[in-house]
Amino acid sequence: MARSISPERLEQIVSVATASFGRLGYRRTRMADVSADAGMSSGAIYTYVESKEALFYLVIAAGFGLTDVDSNLPVATPPFEETLRLIRVGFKERGTTPVLRSAIARDAPENVRDELAGVVLEHYDVVASLARILPVIEKCAADLPDLEALYFGRRRRQQIDLLVEYVALRTRGGYFVDFSDAAVTAQIITETVAWCAWKRREGHDATRFDDAVCREIATSFVAHALLGTTS
Repeated sequence: MARSISPERLEQIVSVATASFGRLGYRRTRMADVSADAGMSSGAIYTYVESKEALFYLVIAAGFGLTDVDSNLPVATPPFEETLRLIRVGFKERGTTPVLRSAIARDAPENVRDELAGVVLEHYDVVASLARILPVIEKCAADLPDLEALYFGRRRRQQIDLLVEYVALRTRGGYFVDFSDAAVTAQIITETVAWCAWKRREGHDATRFDDAVCREIATSFVAHALLGTTS
């Protein structure tokens, strides 16, 4: 008979597994190691999840803040397509960029500085809100071809392509400095925001920089580069 979930214990397991998947990837993450890091015996984790596939599913659900998942123990092994569906739902709910899309729809901005700040801050806030799950997706994509195709081949590529379109549009209009290649410019913006909003949190610099300061400087840095001013 299925038992009710102990939220605190399951949250601990998911937290440990999130760190492991994000650091080691899917293939190298072992259930025995997750159990040990969570302070459990090697077999105890299977009273909570049936398999590594089920654990990965829970990590994805938690990372996106999705609550409509299996509520009984042990959590059953889902088809991998169901995990991919969760990722698509998660990005749809928390990864949209309406400010960027609205900017692209305008031929000319009323105030290009304000518009650009809105685009960068939106991108920053999306990345920051997903900073827990993005390392898992990017690291595990190397081991899971369908995940790699979904994230790198579609989701991430589509977002960068939108930014390329925006940069090219404002460059043609004479609003942005022409760096000759909108794709490279958009990639640099993406990597700058990713480091400030997410990647700096990993490793030795995790607590070195203030979140609000990083958010402000990332926005100013991009504005100074694209608008050609230090004012």
